[in-house]
Amino acid sequence: MYSPVAFCFGYFLLVVVSKLVYAQDSSFLFESRIKSTFLDKSDSVVRVKATRVAKLGEKTKRLLKMGSGFFISKEGHLLTTGLLPDADRIWIEYKQSYLLAEEIGHDSMCNLSLLKLLEAPKDLSYVRISDSPKDLEIGSFLIGITCALEFEIGPTWGLLQSYEYSFGKRLFPTKMLRSSLALGPGEVGAPVFDLNGRFVGITHAALPDLKSSFLLPAKACKRIRDDLLLSGGVEYGWFGITTTRKINDTNSFEVVINGFIDDSPAQKSNLKVGDVLLNVGNYEIYSQGDLANASFFSEPGTILDFKVKRDGKELSIPLSVSSRPTQTIESDRNNTAISEGNTTAQINTNLVAEENNSSEKF
Repeated sequence: MYSPVAFCFGYFLLVVVSKLVYAQDSSFLFESRIKSTFLDKSDSVVRVKATRVAKLGEKTKRLLKMGSGFFISKEGHLLTTGLLPDADRIWIEYKQSYLLAEEIGHDSMCNLSLLKLLEAPKDLSYVRISDSPKDLEIGSFLIGITCALEFEIGPTWGLLQSYEYSFGKRLFPTKMLRSSLALGPGEVGAPVFDLNGRFVGITHAALPDLKSSFLLPAKACKRIRDDLLLSGGVEYGWFGITTTRKINDTNSFEVVINGFIDDSPAQKSNLKVGDVLLNVGNYEIYSQGDLANASFFSEPGTILDFKVKRDGKELSIPLSVSSRPTQTIESDRNNTAISEGNTTAQINTNLVAEENNSSEKF
């Protein structure tokens, strides 16, 4: 006859052993996913180097900048970030060889460059950036494959910590992924994947003080790639409105139109100052970051419906999207918190306390 004490002790041991086995199995599964992703994707990742002559006073000096990059087509197209501006020579370190490349186009707002090998090897491995998951849940595991300094290509891993539209008072051009991937020199421009090996984004800038980083998401990479392949530049949509964020009677934030830019699509539409933005196309508007995201993915020449609240009523107002003026793009780029070092882009945390105009232009 079994005693109750012995039965309880046996059950306790069974639970403990089961949990230990489960933990070991989970750890093994996670490790195997990292290994399989690295083996499957590492041949697509390369080290990118660029150089140019710079004049410093009466002397000239040849500048060198390196980073990570990855192939996105069998023809030898690749993406990277933070490429040395006006480089006169670009080359790729690939499987113990050096391959010359040229810049097809550059997006100054997101600092993303599309390169192409002058002669692509046969059977080139590449990352399918269109094969990406929908928004991952916060806490999802991420796997990066990077080229740190002159070291061999290797994997790193972290967690998706948040989705961010801004840093301090500075708006990003589109929604960014903040991860716990701690990037070092040379690791910006690397691809990041989920545990199923699907492309999530590209390492964009480091947050060294916080041991984390920002990633430009796959959807944004695809949007920029398509335009660069077509024309060598990116044509962003533009509305021509200025907005501010206010607290309404229910203590919730809302985005309110407080002005129009002269001769803009918004000025020519039936939108009015004081309209509360609810939706722009398929994007719900809860913050100015949501509006920036809607502008980022809008196509010039298309018609977008602006759903607004005016005098307690909801209205749908069409607006014809135009191309964002060049000076607006440069202003947006200068208004980011990203600064570039020699081998990596970093977020300037000193900008957090810097005051910015509460009115934003889109």
